[in-house]
Amino acid sequence: MPTSSRAIMPECHNEILMNIADEDLERLAEMYKEHGEIPYASSVLINGIRVRKKRNFYVRFMSPGLCWREDGTFFAVIEFPHCYDLAVFTLDRSCKNVYEGLMKTKRLHFTRPIVFYAVHNTVYSMVKKVLEEKNLQIKSNKPHHIFTISVEKAQEFKIDVPDQVELRRLSPLHAKTIDPHWPERFQNSEELLSTLIELVGGLGLFMKSNNELVSWAILSEIGQLGFIQTLESYQKKGYAGIITKALCKKIAGRGENPTATVPIDDAVSQSMFKKLGFENQGQCNYITVDSAV
Repeated sequence: MPTSSRAIMPECHNEILMNIADEDLERLAEMYKEHGEIPYASSVLINGIRVRKKRNFYVRFMSPGLCWREDGTFFAVIEFPHCYDLAVFTLDRSCKNVYEGLMKTKRLHFTRPIVFYAVHNTVYSMVKKVLEEKNLQIKSNKPHHIFTISVEKAQEFKIDVPDQVELRRLSPLHAKTIDPHWPERFQNSEELLSTLIELVGGLGLFMKSNNELVSWAILSEIGQLGFIQTLESYQKKGYAGIITKALCKKIAGRGENPTATVPIDDAVSQSMFKKLGFENQGQCNYITVDSAV
């Protein structure tokens, strides 16, 4: 389970990264909604507000000084026992404050693995530059397409559940079933899935005959559609589409455009999202780095 603050130091004198107050997160989210170039940025903030009410240490929002008020630059840090995820955003094309924040901070320890999460193409080059200058070794760099659909279209989805299955909310206990089938599983990944189900939620389709969980979707760390999967023996029945539409309606009910990041080599998932009416809104990368060498 996430720990309180071993990897992230508390604020200290002369530290460049300062916490963004919870009451300012909605204002920052509105800045990104109005700008519109990074579809999932506002969802990161809105989802973070909800999660922090449950566990305020799970996700932290920081900015180099108060620059977020001018250029929207913020870092979302999500901590796990094995590593932490770092999502970086800015509305400034020069990415100057992203560079300054990452290079000068003492709050982020680069001595344990980090996943730079959903790095939008507008900040990708700057993040790569920081990694090179900090001598951080890239373990994996996976490009993804960004698919999104409007609130209005998502709310129009009709959820037709076949008679043989039942649509229900997932519980953290279902992580034990889901983890062995997750292609990206790693040591302790079951704990991650359990935590995500608890804090951000997910839905599943269960066979009425034996209560078997056969298809599922979980919201990701930053409030996106994620972890969409159907057991192999139950594929090609439209279950993934049903789960996706149901979760989209929940996201749209909060006033957010449902968004998903899909690996560029996953043609099957891309086809599903296109059939549902999602549009490709650009590219982002998931970059896993080892500790400094």
